[in-house]
Parts: sequence; structure tokens; C-alpha cells
Amino acid sequence: MNPVIIAHRGASALARHENTLEAFKIAIKLKADYVEFDIRKTKDNQLIVFHDDEIDNRAISSLTYDRLCSITSRENYRVPLLSEVLELCKGKIKLDIELKESGYEKRIVDMVTKLYRYDEFMMKSFIDSAVKAVHDYDPYIKTGLLLGKKGGSLKTKLHEFFPMTRLAACNADFVSPYYKLATVGFIKRMKLYNKPVYVWTVNRARNIGKCILNHVDGIITDKPNVGLNVRNYMLEDIKKKKRFLRKQAK
Repeated sequence: MNPVIIAHRGASALARHENTLEAFKIAIKLKADYVEFDIRKTKDNQLIVFHDDEIDNRAISSLTYDRLCSITSRENYRVPLLSEVLELCKGKIKLDIELKESGYEKRIVDMVTKLYRYDEFMMKSFIDSAVKAVHDYDPYIKTGLLLGKKGGSLKTKLHEFFPMTRLAACNADFVSPYYKLATVGFIKRMKLYNKPVYVWTVNRARNIGKCILNHVDGIITDKPNVGLNVRNYMLEDIKKKKRFLRKQAK
């Protein structure tokens, strides 16, 4: 009944730009349990922390790191290198690392495990093969499968609502669904298979409260300050939990 609060792309709702050192520093100051961020690779093989696969209609993979930073400088921010984020967060906050691409999982694992203990981070992806690659390279790493990507066929959606075959195939230790996918029935099924559930991305206090009552293991949010406040409030007294949801419903 005490889910971890994970700052999505840093405290992204509180910073000027997501996935920046500024956003991560705010998450650390708030004392979120984890900070979540995305990893991509530039044309000159720099591992960076960046969500989107393109900028200015150009693929991130087609840009050098310097060129990418020159583009983002127009909006007064800089894309951090993975190495910078690892150094900043070391000893201050745990990591929830999303692999946006596959093919260089070993390099990421080597960088992270050089600085962090296994209980200080976890890795996840929407890409089943990336999850499997991380597990196969280092089975001590806690790995997760992301679910709930926009679009997809009915078959794909069924495999997301009933993901056990996929979870087994990629050796995922946990599941990370979009919060609307994480129904009471879904969560109960995952618990039966001993798969922790970390939901994304939950920002409204009422929805965070519902997730807590449904016994999720982690809540990924753009507003870790709200997540921490709701969790602390709801854990004080069971009567307050019910009162809280009634107030939010008005």
C-alpha cells in the first residue's frame, strides 16, 4: 500500500523542459523515489537523454550531438548526455530507465552498472527484444515491459491487456502499463504472476489516489509533488482515503 513515486522525465511539469538536468534536480529536491528518463543515440554515437525520435522534422539518429544541442539552444535548453544524468543522480535518487531503441543495450548496461547497484535502478522498454537483450546480458537487472502505446490492432491491444506470453518471452520482471489499462482485474492478474505494476503517466490527484487504492507498485507522474502529497495523505488513515476520493469526485 506504499507505491513508489516516479518522476516522469524528471519533474517534467515543474521544469522548463523535460528530460533535462533541471528537471532531474527538481525531482531530487522533492525526494521522489525514482526519476524516469529516456535514452537514444545520436549520429555520432553519443548516448543522450531525450524522448522524441525527431526534432525539426529530422530524426535524432541523423543528427550529431552538437547539432542537436544547437537546435535545442533556440529554446534555451540543452539535451544531457546519459553520463551526465548518471553522475547527477548517483547517491541521490533511483533510476527508471526507458530504452527508446534497441541494438546498444550492452553499452547502456555497462555504463549504469559501473555506477549503480542493482537495487538502485530498473530498465524497461516498449520493445520486447530490448527488454530481453538487457535480461540476457545481465539477468540481475530488474527489467520491465511497457504497455499502452497509441494505435495498434485489436490483437495488439489484447496482448497488452493479457501480456503474460510477452512478459515470459522477454523475461520481464515487471509490467508498466498506461494507467487506464491497469484495471482492478489487470492488476490482480499481474499479482497472481508476481509481476509488479508501475503505471504511467498519472497526474491528477484523484487518479493517483485510485491507483494507490488498487495496490499498484509504482506511479509514474509528471507531478511528483502531487504524487508524494497524495501518497502521504492517504497512508495516514484509511478513513482519509475514502474522504479524499469523495472530495475529488465533487
